[in-house]
Amino acid sequence: MTLEPYDPQRLDQFALRLLDLAAILREMAQRSREHGISDLALHDKKALEWCTKLEQWAEKTRGDLELRVIQDKAERRGRNAAK
Repeated sequence: MTLEPYDPQRLDQFALRLLDLAAILREMAQRSREHGISDLALHDKKALEWCTKLEQWAEKTRGDLELRVIQDKAERRGRNAAK
């Protein structure tokens, strides 16, 4: 796996892509309700596995970010204390 740098803009773009997918599924649910379709068959095994892995990845990444924030704060405090 290759580490890719993400700035806040790129994180937002990724998040919006996930929201777009969620919106598609919500729209499908709504249309199913509107038209009385209660049993749409889906091949969901891989998608559910991907979601689980994506959730794990997001939690790990959030932890990495929190560590980075703490390290940056400590560095700034150290620089300010040295002045």
